[in-house]
Amino acid sequence: MKNKGLMSFVLVLIFILIYFNLVYSIGEFNSKKNLTEAELIEIENTSFKRNLLENAVDSVIEETISNEILFGSTEGKKINQKISEKLIKVFSETEAKEIFVKEINSNKEYKKIKITGKEITKEFIEENSKTIVIKLEEKIFLVEFHFTGGINKNNLVGAGITENQSKSKFFIPVNYTVKLIAFRVI
Repeated sequence: MKNKGLMSFVLVLIFILIYFNLVYSIGEFNSKKNLTEAELIEIENTSFKRNLLENAVDSVIEETISNEILFGSTEGKKINQKISEKLIKVFSETEAKEIFVKEINSNKEYKKIKITGKEITKEFIEENSKTIVIKLEEKIFLVEFHFTGGINKNNLVGAGITENQSKSKFFIPVNYTVKLIAFRVI
């Protein structure tokens, strides 16, 4: 009889230990789940900020081309200067933690990217881009903005975006092109 009571007590004790172990495991799982959700939100915020920067670059280029053509400027160099000014403004107003220029050195076997330490300036963007204006009709123009990356096609303009532990980078890629048909009123 004493053995049955002792056996029952041991079984109840084992079940209680299993129960507390499960409760502890569930709590630990929920804690890790919450941490993972927070990290995913940080990643999503970083991605969102990167997309905002991409869209801002695209729209600044398109708006500048449209406005310059609309009000009579058809010289590619002047339009390129305006685009460069506005791109500098976009990069400086962004939430990016670092804004930089990178240079790509390539060999047959690998590509290596290194920070050159140059600051992004209006002149740097002008040297590494080109705007071409082609007159199609009296007041209709085809305008192309090209970020060439320089003579060697190895310069990138970019920004580092950080949200707590999450990091992302945005670059205007070499051979990036915006084509637009623009209309002039004047």
